[in-house]
Amino acid sequence: MLQSLLVIRSVHAEASEQGFLSFAYATSAVRDATNGHAFLDSVEGIIGTGHARILTGKEEAEFAQLGADPSGKRTILDIGGGSTQIIRAGFRESWPIGCVRAKDLAHYAELDSIREALHPVLSGLFGQPMLGGRTDLPSIPPEKQKSQNNLLGVGGTITTLALLCEGEQSFVPWVGEKRIEFLDLCATLQTLSNLGDEERAKIPLLKDRHDVILHGGVILLYVMEQLHSMNVDATLSDGLDGYALHLWETKSE
Repeated sequence: MLQSLLVIRSVHAEASEQGFLSFAYATSAVRDATNGHAFLDSVEGIIGTGHARILTGKEEAEFAQLGADPSGKRTILDIGGGSTQIIRAGFRESWPIGCVRAKDLAHYAELDSIREALHPVLSGLFGQPMLGGRTDLPSIPPEKQKSQNNLLGVGGTITTLALLCEGEQSFVPWVGEKRIEFLDLCATLQTLSNLGDEERAKIPLLKDRHDVILHGGVILLYVMEQLHSMNVDATLSDGLDGYALHLWETKSE
């Protein structure tokens, strides 16, 4: 929490020097934390009252769509730290599983062990009730499980995996989309698993994700299977862009 506040203070100071206002939003990690509102108060103490908010799962999904696919023609997948969102025109849902939360549920650093530990959790969240899924949590409706050839991935987990699948070791920005093929993702995750966590931590791209990237990859593979999608296109446009557009429109009124 303190580290996050220090980063926010640094970014805000730099923005202020350039004459810009600062705005921030928090997602599932803060939304579910017992001290979430206290953290929000601390953020507002830095960037200004009314300049920070905690998004609901629905708002998080809406901003992701606004930023990545305002036309609403794509199925958007966002795997965060504490939640996963699937967004489509007329369908927005959030599930309480992300790469960090998955690590809390599966304390392993090897792919097969992670996959085995998470399978009952993921099937309970994303599977159909008639297949043994939990009826008290939203599952992916049958009509959304048909073949998805236009799956669009946003957020750090998927964009990092897109770069790793191309063999990149450091972050390289891009314009447009990068395609992740299902089989390439399987091979990349196995290669990362074989390295071990100590070696993964030496990869610049995984400096802050070395211990959760396999968990995020397992979630991505599972959801792709559920949606019958052999690929997902990763884009750097996401909820941040959507929230910025939202602020521009509302503050300009």
